[in-house]
Amino acid sequence: MDRERQTEAILLRRHSYSESSWILGWMTADLGWIQTLAKGAKRWTGSHRGPLDLFYLCEIAVLAPRTGDLHLFKEARVRNPFLALRRSWATFSCAQYFGELLGGSVERGTPFPELYDLLRKALTYLETHPPSLILIERYERRLLEASGLRGGGFAALDELLGSSASRIFASRKSLTEAVLSGA
Repeated sequence: MDRERQTEAILLRRHSYSESSWILGWMTADLGWIQTLAKGAKRWTGSHRGPLDLFYLCEIAVLAPRTGDLHLFKEARVRNPFLALRRSWATFSCAQYFGELLGGSVERGTPFPELYDLLRKALTYLETHPPSLILIERYERRLLEASGLRGGGFAALDELLGSSASRIFASRKSLTEAVLSGA
């Protein structure tokens, strides 16, 4: 079986692995939430460095692991860098919250195209509209609905997020303050 896979993905997390490598967290269209090891990525220059920025929508190639769940990153082609998400702290914080919420609510490696589409549409909307409390609540509600949880509010989110709920709720509090202050 061919282990190399190509998929559309949005980069949501980036953690240092070594002096020269990154662990990258992607929400993908058909592989779900995956992590990749990008060997030597900190040394890359030119065209390689750009696709490894947060919230970039890319077409990525990865090598599936034989064991475990850490894919090997091969390459990325940027389809939309979502540069306008960096126009204000509130906008960037909103995109980050959406990514954290999604990452905390899905099982690693389980395809969930509806949630991928929700994130992509939310980031596209944020490119041309400022974040608002209505947008945040709508995203949360649609995430809960797609996950099969009816109702809403923090109780349902707490149930969905489990152990990561308190960290994500702290991010939401900071985001709410940024939105209300117009930061």
